[in-house]
Amino acid sequence: MHSKRSLWLTLLITATIMASVAPSAPAARASKGTKAAKAAPAAKSLLEGLELFSVGSAHSPIEFSLGWMGISRVRGTFPDFSGTIALDRNDLTRSSVTIVIRTKGLTTFNERRDRDLKTADWFDVEKFPTAVFSSREIAKQGDGYVMRGTLTLHGVTKDVEIPFAFNGRLKDTGGDDRIGFEGHTTLNRKDFGIVGPARYNALTELGKMMVGEDADLPLAVEAVHFAAKDTLFDRGADSLWRAVVTRGVAAVAKQYRDLHATTPDSLMPVGEGRLSGVGAQLAEKGDPADALELFKLQAESFPKSASGNVGMAWAYALLGDRENAVAAAEKAVSMEPGATRALEILRRARATTVN
Repeated sequence: MHSKRSLWLTLLITATIMASVAPSAPAARASKGTKAAKAAPAAKSLLEGLELFSVGSAHSPIEFSLGWMGISRVRGTFPDFSGTIALDRNDLTRSSVTIVIRTKGLTTFNERRDRDLKTADWFDVEKFPTAVFSSREIAKQGDGYVMRGTLTLHGVTKDVEIPFAFNGRLKDTGGDDRIGFEGHTTLNRKDFGIVGPARYNALTELGKMMVGEDADLPLAVEAVHFAAKDTLFDRGADSLWRAVVTRGVAAVAKQYRDLHATTPDSLMPVGEGRLSGVGAQLAEKGDPADALELFKLQAESFPKSASGNVGMAWAYALLGDRENAVAAAEKAVSMEPGATRALEILRRARATTVN
């Protein structure tokens, strides 16, 4: 009986929030406030000429290997990370990268060894739960490029240099843009204070350390930029999109707030992911003012999540509102240190150029 009531209530809410969405309504729509904003002279976007690409861990392994006793190598990976690339459409050297790795995900595919590596003797993942790479410059080098930046690992920040090649850009089967890079670098673990017990630094009879000092890092990075679409894959998000297109953000936001005030989140037909997805589509379609209103609604409705503030920072940056972009991005990072999109927006909002 309870499940039938919940289903009935969900259907009723869905019907209510999508009410008066006429299929013949014109595509051009906006709230009065949005029309006024469009009529005013637009400030220059803080992301002018840039596209924000998300680095996906499924196709971008962060792997490493170290020598073992001078006769083999131990290989491992950090599978839990987030990354954002601010790609300059016309000049790759004007691009920038931020990667945040959650070190607790470290694995060398051996449970006993992994437990040891996560202790204070090695990575000390409880004290240093993240590692952060932030590019400083990208320069042409021969047939490829070199990226220079800082890596903060184990509480130590060092300059690093990564030669890489740009593999190209294409559209996938869903119409989204994807880019790929391959590179390589070597890091000395002791430079970052990762020393380990004395027995692992002793020399074997071959004159090699038990655990090598130099970690080899082959890099293969894929990133995606979700293209603007007239429809979304998720039916609920698509319904929200149609409601926004036909009735305007202001009307939809008001109705959402009215429903959210009396309805548990578990029964809301439109959740955080759908608000975020439609907000992103509005931003990609060149409507950051309306996107901002949806991201504000998201942040208000889901105050424990950083996502709404990340979206607000993005929309403010597109609108050229430096002060509010910085404020929203800083709040997002305070809530989620791994919010790399917010970190990239902060980089651009705090400076007029990236050298």
